Amino acid sequence: MQRPYFIGIAGGSCSGKTTLAKGLAARLGPDQSVTISLDAYYHGLQNATPETIARYNFDDPHALDRELLVTHLRMLSRGQAVDIPVYDFKTHTRTPRTSRVDPLPYIILEGLFPLYWDDVRSFLNTKVFVDVEHERCLSRRIDRDTTDRGRPREEVIRRYREMAQPMFARYIEPSRDFADVTVDGADTVDDIVRVVLDHIERANR
Repeated sequence: MQRPYFIGIAGGSCSGKTTLAKGLAARLGPDQSVTISLDAYYHGLQNATPETIARYNFDDPHALDRELLVTHLRMLSRGQAVDIPVYDFKTHTRTPRTSRVDPLPYIILEGLFPLYWDDVRSFLNTKVFVDVEHERCLSRRIDRDTTDRGRPREEVIRRYREMAQPMFARYIEPSRDFADVTVDGADTVDDIVRVVLDHIERANR
Protein backbone atom coordinates (compact mmCIF):
# COMPACT_ATOMS: atom_id res chain seq x y z
CA MET A 1 0.00 0.00 0.00
CA GLN A 2 1.30 3.46 -0.92
CA ARG A 3 2.06 5.81 1.96
CA PRO A 4 -0.54 8.58 2.32
CA TYR A 5 0.44 12.08 1.21
CA PHE A 6 0.31 14.37 4.25
CA ILE A 7 -0.67 18.03 3.90
CA GLY A 8 -0.07 20.24 6.94
CA ILE A 9 -1.93 23.54 7.32
CA ALA A 10 -0.74 25.87 10.08
CA GLY A 11 -1.50 29.44 11.09
CA GLY A 12 -2.88 31.61 13.84
CA SER A 13 -6.24 31.22 15.52
CA CYS A 14 -9.08 31.82 13.03
CA SER A 15 -6.70 32.49 10.14
CA GLY A 16 -8.73 30.24 7.83
CA LYS A 17 -7.02 26.87 8.30
CA THR A 18 -10.24 24.87 8.62
CA THR A 19 -11.81 26.65 5.64
CA LEU A 20 -8.77 25.84 3.52
CA ALA A 21 -8.78 22.22 4.69
CA LYS A 22 -12.44 21.88 3.69
CA GLY A 23 -11.73 23.44 0.31
CA LEU A 24 -8.83 21.08 -0.34
CA ALA A 25 -10.84 18.06 0.77
CA ALA A 26 -13.66 19.03 -1.59
CA ARG A 27 -11.27 19.31 -4.53
CA LEU A 28 -9.42 16.08 -3.72
CA GLY A 29 -12.65 14.17 -3.16
CA PRO A 30 -14.16 12.32 -0.19
CA ASP A 31 -12.81 8.97 -1.31
CA GLN A 32 -9.29 10.36 -1.67
CA SER A 33 -8.83 12.62 1.36
CA VAL A 34 -9.55 12.92 5.07
CA THR A 35 -8.99 15.86 7.43
CA ILE A 36 -7.64 15.72 10.97
CA SER A 37 -7.94 18.78 13.19
CA LEU A 38 -5.38 19.28 15.94
CA ASP A 39 -8.29 20.54 18.06
CA ALA A 40 -9.28 16.90 18.55
CA TYR A 41 -6.12 16.36 20.60
CA TYR A 42 -6.74 18.85 23.38
CA HIS A 43 -6.22 17.41 26.85
CA GLY A 44 -9.56 17.17 28.62
CA LEU A 45 -10.27 19.36 31.64
CA GLN A 46 -12.87 17.06 33.16
CA ASN A 47 -12.39 18.05 36.81
CA ALA A 48 -11.12 21.59 36.40
CA THR A 49 -12.71 24.43 38.31
CA PRO A 50 -14.10 27.46 36.43
CA GLU A 51 -11.14 29.46 37.76
CA THR A 52 -8.66 26.94 36.34
CA ILE A 53 -10.41 26.94 32.97
CA ALA A 54 -10.39 30.75 32.89
CA ARG A 55 -6.58 30.73 33.30
CA TYR A 56 -5.92 27.74 31.02
CA ASN A 57 -4.07 28.63 27.82
CA PHE A 58 -5.55 26.63 24.94
CA ASP A 59 -3.21 28.40 22.51
CA ASP A 60 -0.11 26.88 24.09
CA PRO A 61 1.26 23.72 22.39
CA HIS A 62 1.36 21.96 25.77
CA ALA A 63 -2.46 22.02 25.80
CA LEU A 64 -2.42 19.34 23.10
CA ASP A 65 -1.69 15.61 23.30
CA ARG A 66 1.29 15.61 20.98
CA GLU A 67 2.30 12.05 21.87
CA LEU A 68 -1.06 10.63 20.78
CA LEU A 69 -1.02 12.72 17.61
CA VAL A 70 2.42 11.40 16.60
CA THR A 71 1.30 7.84 17.32
CA HIS A 72 -1.70 8.31 15.05
CA LEU A 73 0.34 9.89 12.25
CA ARG A 74 2.81 7.01 12.41
CA MET A 75 0.00 4.46 12.20
CA LEU A 76 -1.61 6.25 9.25
CA SER A 77 1.73 6.43 7.46
CA ARG A 78 1.90 2.63 7.76
CA GLY A 79 -1.57 2.19 6.32
CA GLN A 80 -3.40 1.65 9.61
CA ALA A 81 -6.69 3.31 10.56
CA VAL A 82 -6.86 5.32 13.79
CA ASP A 83 -9.61 6.44 16.17
CA ILE A 84 -9.08 10.08 17.08
CA PRO A 85 -10.67 11.77 20.11
CA VAL A 86 -13.82 13.87 19.88
CA TYR A 87 -13.39 17.06 21.91
CA ASP A 88 -16.30 19.10 23.29
CA PHE A 89 -15.41 22.80 23.34
CA LYS A 90 -18.41 23.77 25.43
CA THR A 91 -17.36 21.52 28.35
CA HIS A 92 -13.59 21.48 27.64
CA THR A 93 -13.59 17.68 27.78
CA ARG A 94 -12.98 14.69 25.56
CA THR A 95 -16.19 12.82 24.96
CA PRO A 96 -16.37 9.00 25.22
CA ARG A 97 -16.73 8.89 21.43
CA THR A 98 -13.96 8.64 18.84
CA SER A 99 -13.83 9.29 15.11
CA ARG A 100 -12.38 6.71 12.72
CA VAL A 101 -9.82 7.99 10.23
CA ASP A 102 -8.72 5.70 7.42
CA PRO A 103 -5.34 6.01 5.65
CA LEU A 104 -6.70 7.56 2.46
CA PRO A 105 -4.30 8.80 -0.25
CA TYR A 106 -4.35 12.39 1.10
CA ILE A 107 -4.41 13.24 4.81
CA ILE A 108 -4.91 16.90 5.70
CA LEU A 109 -3.68 17.94 9.14
CA GLU A 110 -4.79 21.41 10.20
CA GLY A 111 -4.24 23.40 13.36
CA LEU A 112 -2.01 25.85 15.16
CA PHE A 113 1.13 23.73 15.41
CA PRO A 114 1.66 21.23 12.54
CA LEU A 115 4.79 23.11 11.48
CA TYR A 116 6.07 23.82 15.00
CA TRP A 117 6.73 20.28 16.23
CA ASP A 118 9.70 18.58 14.54
CA ASP A 119 8.28 15.07 14.82
CA VAL A 120 4.88 16.10 13.43
CA ARG A 121 6.47 18.14 10.64
CA SER A 122 8.54 15.13 9.57
CA PHE A 123 5.40 13.39 8.30
CA LEU A 124 4.30 16.30 6.10
CA ASN A 125 4.82 16.29 2.34
CA THR A 126 3.31 19.73 1.69
CA LYS A 127 3.53 22.32 4.45
CA VAL A 128 1.22 25.34 4.28
CA PHE A 129 1.16 28.48 6.42
CA VAL A 130 -1.95 30.67 6.39
CA ASP A 131 -1.07 34.31 7.06
CA VAL A 132 -3.70 36.82 8.23
CA GLU A 133 -3.43 40.07 10.19
CA HIS A 134 -4.50 39.91 13.84
CA GLU A 135 -7.55 42.15 13.73
CA ARG A 136 -9.20 39.98 11.08
CA CYS A 137 -8.42 36.85 13.12
CA LEU A 138 -9.85 38.42 16.26
CA SER A 139 -13.05 39.39 14.47
CA ARG A 140 -13.46 35.85 13.17
CA ARG A 141 -12.73 34.39 16.61
CA ILE A 142 -15.36 36.59 18.25
CA ASP A 143 -17.95 35.39 15.73
CA ARG A 144 -16.98 31.73 16.15
CA ASP A 145 -16.63 31.57 19.91
CA THR A 146 -19.70 33.61 20.81
CA THR A 147 -21.92 31.81 18.29
CA ASP A 148 -20.65 28.22 18.27
CA ARG A 149 -19.11 27.88 21.73
CA GLY A 150 -21.26 30.16 23.86
CA ARG A 151 -18.36 32.30 25.07
CA PRO A 152 -18.89 35.88 26.33
CA ARG A 153 -17.46 38.46 23.93
CA GLU A 154 -15.25 39.99 26.63
CA GLU A 155 -13.71 36.61 27.44
CA VAL A 156 -12.99 35.93 23.77
CA ILE A 157 -11.19 39.27 23.40
CA ARG A 158 -9.23 38.76 26.64
CA ARG A 159 -8.09 35.29 25.65
CA TYR A 160 -7.03 36.47 22.22
CA ARG A 161 -5.02 39.44 23.52
CA GLU A 162 -3.50 37.67 26.54
CA MET A 163 -3.00 34.16 25.13
CA ALA A 164 -3.55 33.63 21.40
CA GLN A 165 -1.58 36.64 20.20
CA PRO A 166 1.51 36.06 22.41
CA MET A 167 1.51 32.32 21.61
CA PHE A 168 1.33 33.14 17.92
CA ALA A 169 4.44 35.31 18.23
CA ARG A 170 6.28 32.71 20.31
CA TYR A 171 5.40 29.44 18.60
CA ILE A 172 3.35 29.78 15.44
CA GLU A 173 4.82 32.67 13.48
CA PRO A 174 8.38 31.23 13.63
CA SER A 175 7.07 27.96 12.17
CA ARG A 176 6.30 29.86 8.96
CA ASP A 177 9.97 29.34 8.06
CA PHE A 178 9.25 25.63 7.49
CA ALA A 179 6.36 26.21 5.08
CA ASP A 180 6.57 25.15 1.45
CA VAL A 181 3.68 27.49 0.67
CA THR A 182 2.56 30.67 2.45
CA VAL A 183 -0.91 31.88 1.53
CA ASP A 184 -3.00 34.93 2.42
CA GLY A 185 -6.00 33.85 4.48
CA ALA A 186 -7.89 36.92 3.26
CA ASP A 187 -7.85 35.59 -0.33
CA THR A 188 -10.71 33.51 -1.70
CA VAL A 189 -10.72 29.83 -0.79
CA ASP A 190 -10.61 28.85 -4.45
CA ASP A 191 -7.48 30.90 -5.03
CA ILE A 192 -5.72 29.48 -1.97
CA VAL A 193 -6.70 25.90 -2.83
CA ARG A 194 -5.32 26.39 -6.34
CA VAL A 195 -1.94 27.50 -4.95
CA VAL A 196 -1.71 24.50 -2.62
CA LEU A 197 -2.78 22.01 -5.29
CA ASP A 198 -0.15 23.43 -7.65
CA HIS A 199 2.52 22.64 -5.06
CA ILE A 200 1.16 19.12 -4.52
CA GLU A 201 1.16 18.50 -8.25
CA ARG A 202 4.78 19.63 -8.57
CA ALA A 203 5.80 17.54 -5.56
CA ASN A 204 4.20 14.44 -7.07
CA ARG A 205 5.99 14.71 -10.40
